[in-house]
Amino acid sequence: MLAETQSNSFRDAFRPEIFPVFLMYFLWGIGTGGLWLARPLFAFDTGGTFLLVALISSASALPRLVTGPLTGFLTDRFGRKPFVMIGALVHAVAMSSVFLVDSYLPFLFLEVLGGIGISIWMTSASVLVADNTRVETRGRTMAVREMSTRAGLLIGPLAGGVVGGLFSLKSIFLFIAATKLFVIVVTALWIGETHKPEPAKATLKLRFALPRFDLTMFRTRAFLALTVATVPISMVGGGTGVFRTLFPAQATSVVGLDLAEVGLLLTIAGGFAFASTLPVGAVTDRYGRRVVLLSGLFVTALSVALMANVVSFTGAAIAVVAFGLAESAGWGTLQVYAMDQAPSDSRGSFLGGWSFFQTLGQVLGPLMVGTLADQFGFDVAFMLVTGLLIIGAIVMYMFGTETKAVADVGKGASRP
Repeated sequence: MLAETQSNSFRDAFRPEIFPVFLMYFLWGIGTGGLWLARPLFAFDTGGTFLLVALISSASALPRLVTGPLTGFLTDRFGRKPFVMIGALVHAVAMSSVFLVDSYLPFLFLEVLGGIGISIWMTSASVLVADNTRVETRGRTMAVREMSTRAGLLIGPLAGGVVGGLFSLKSIFLFIAATKLFVIVVTALWIGETHKPEPAKATLKLRFALPRFDLTMFRTRAFLALTVATVPISMVGGGTGVFRTLFPAQATSVVGLDLAEVGLLLTIAGGFAFASTLPVGAVTDRYGRRVVLLSGLFVTALSVALMANVVSFTGAAIAVVAFGLAESAGWGTLQVYAMDQAPSDSRGSFLGGWSFFQTLGQVLGPLMVGTLADQFGFDVAFMLVTGLLIIGAIVMYMFGTETKAVADVGKGASRP
């Protein structure tokens, strides 16, 4: 009975129709990894200051405050698949256009446009994944999705570096655009629509009034805990978070590490995040989301506190190992927790609304840490982020509710 239950769970988590989705995320990750390499280098070449590098990251995230919630609402009205392709196309156009510019302000504008495309794609793709998963196995399925992305993120900087070495730094942006076009092909040919809206809802009616959103699904203790945890985690992780935006600057300018050592540290962080993703997903399915998310928040806080006080390569290595482990337990579980809370009939609107708080952290993080670092040093800036993460953990402990019943596999029963 135990073996049969585990086999059924495995088949449900890895149904054949979801593998093209994993491929889509893998291709997106390759392009994003290349962007993590090219964006700060081109921003520094054209801007000349670390503050302007941070501004590029925040500007890329800024339009998502509006685009993410709006995209989620529209996916409930018109389906998920069209917006997955639209988002990839907008980002491809923005990245290929960078090849034509040579100064900071046009690059800033194209990063804003690219951020719109990223927001459309991320929101619609997340809703599509939520449609394709069940709560009982969502942790493992999302873990494989995360591993697909992280595998691409590990390949992307290397491939982008080869392209840049053979041609030029701006050529990397053409490479990034090409990966988005492959995403469109995979989506168009092998990924089916997961949401068939009612004809009345899918009809576009031109009105002078704004669309009416159902806000009752956001008025829960669980959503409060979700948002308070989301903002500080988003400040730290992801491509626009302070770890990848400003930790390299701290490591080189304050600690005195060279570029090769910084590159190795980023690889170490990515490797530990990749290796821990699937075990974390299995744990969230077995024991629930809340305990894993609490662990992720505290370990993220520990990693940022270690970054605040790093003085050597060894100290930095310890900090990035902790960060890599925390990124899978914190950010990965946060997405599963959000999908669990989303009502099936308005999943796009819910996840789109949640994306507002993701973006808020991504916008505030680099600007806040960059400003405080200039005035008081990186130690003060990172310790403030540590405090916000601890507050998020406390709120999650007090108000967060478990969204996944813990299965008692041995008895074939479950409890809330």
